[in-house]
Amino acid sequence: MNIYHYVPPQQPPNGYVGIDIEIFGMNDKTLHRPTSGKFACLSIAISPEDVYMIHDINEIPRAMYAVKDSIWAIHNAKFDLMNLRRWDKIEPRKKLWDTLLIERILYGGYFNTFGLNDLARRYLNVYMEKETRDEFKTATEMNEQMIYYAALDASMALSICYAQQKGMTKNDFKIWNEVDRDALWAVMDMKGMAIDVDKWLALAELNKQRGEELKASLPINPHSYKKLKLYLIERGFKGLKNTQEDTLIKAMHKYPKTDAAKYVQTILDSRDYLHSSSTYGRNFVEHHVEYDNDVAVIIPDWNITGAETGRMSCSDPNLQNIPVKATKEFRECFIARPGHIIIVWDYSSQEPRICAEITQDKRLLEILHSKNDIYCEMAWDVYEKRIQKSDPLRDATKPVFLGLNYGESSYGLAKTLGIEVDEAERLQNKFLKKYKGVAKLIEDAKHEKKYVKTILGRRAWLNPYSNQCERNAINSRIQGSAGDMTKQALAMMHKEWNFDCPFSVTGIIHDEIVADVPKEYVNDIAKFGQQCMVEVAQKMCPSVPAEAKIYMGSSWACKE
Repeated sequence: MNIYHYVPPQQPPNGYVGIDIEIFGMNDKTLHRPTSGKFACLSIAISPEDVYMIHDINEIPRAMYAVKDSIWAIHNAKFDLMNLRRWDKIEPRKKLWDTLLIERILYGGYFNTFGLNDLARRYLNVYMEKETRDEFKTATEMNEQMIYYAALDASMALSICYAQQKGMTKNDFKIWNEVDRDALWAVMDMKGMAIDVDKWLALAELNKQRGEELKASLPINPHSYKKLKLYLIERGFKGLKNTQEDTLIKAMHKYPKTDAAKYVQTILDSRDYLHSSSTYGRNFVEHHVEYDNDVAVIIPDWNITGAETGRMSCSDPNLQNIPVKATKEFRECFIARPGHIIIVWDYSSQEPRICAEITQDKRLLEILHSKNDIYCEMAWDVYEKRIQKSDPLRDATKPVFLGLNYGESSYGLAKTLGIEVDEAERLQNKFLKKYKGVAKLIEDAKHEKKYVKTILGRRAWLNPYSNQCERNAINSRIQGSAGDMTKQALAMMHKEWNFDCPFSVTGIIHDEIVADVPKEYVNDIAKFGQQCMVEVAQKMCPSVPAEAKIYMGSSWACKE
């Protein structure tokens, strides 16, 4: 490999180049935030054998201009591009090939790891050692080994790009060009969610108090697992193997009239509150809160395809995993910036509509076109009762349908509803007799052993040796399609907003998009976002009417 320590010559249009950036002393906890570390080098491979390396940050704009008409092959482009934006203006572009995201399009669910070294081994039979990469954490200058490593990264990205193209189908290109690439640019412009730190800490103390009070009401310490196990066995939980949540719930359903069953929910609630207090308390604030113009914010790492289904995920911290208990209380802590309003756009019944499009189930389509409440109608089909939206039976109906969409067993439904397994199985069977298209989807899933596709054709590979294979075959088609829909809506908002007022999306929570916008523009932006979501949904699911609701308020809890 030839390494040249200067800016590359101007490259011809539409050729591929590999790009990689290295930074000294980055903070491992904020790798998704381009705020730490010192520039080490920018490597640009114009061929697998020829790499140009820039060490002076003042030369970065000239180097990027030399490849402005090229197609950039980058592994985990979000990291490199967000850091390059510290020293050069990098605008959204079509000429981009992210080998990480492309690999997830090709083999989501088939492989578990998608690092550059994993792809080099798969495609090129090359082993890339990691030890040299770790040296960048503490080094301030590059030695010869580090120079070679940095050049190799750019070269490998380019070579892998060429290899991936051979396995790409027309539809794979479509998923990249129309969904994931545009969503990537949108994610790179997302801002942090403002947080009321004092309110967050007060909630942690309240949850601790709740947990301790419940714990004190019990005749035994719920955290003394050996003693608790013996105590529950003596009071009716025969053969109890452990005191984990699933085991206790199963025992409660099996022995509902025992003294032991009386304590289980209190035990679990106590644990949940105390866990929330410690996990989402002072440590959370110290690890994740930073300040943007004196406003406390949380800036998580949004991953374009973090799930096997192709859905987005979130980490450091995971805002998609806010505790179910007291969700509204947690969301109330995420507030609008001064002079701003929080907008939440929420797809109405996103998964039922996608299920109807995939299955063409006659009853499901009938309900959706009637514009009646879907779960009130399902309650009639399952429980033979006419109810209003305020009826608690509506909330008991949702898990029957949604659980089947997730491939949930009758045991899982029994756990959710707090009923006997036999009763849960009866409800599921009654539902499937009425919704024959959904029943066929579930039956067909039993025979899927290779992969399934979303509405747009994204593959989700299956493991035929896993006991989750059938469940994943059902779940991946619906959730994967939902993920594609939300990402396209996000990308459309990002691309097509052309008014003077900038606004920032701050969160993607499965079927909802959250934004923090100036008060004076809130109505225009709210309507614009809703139009984007409806347009995408109608295009993906032409058989069913699309609907996206708007919620506005001073905090993220405006939806609740």
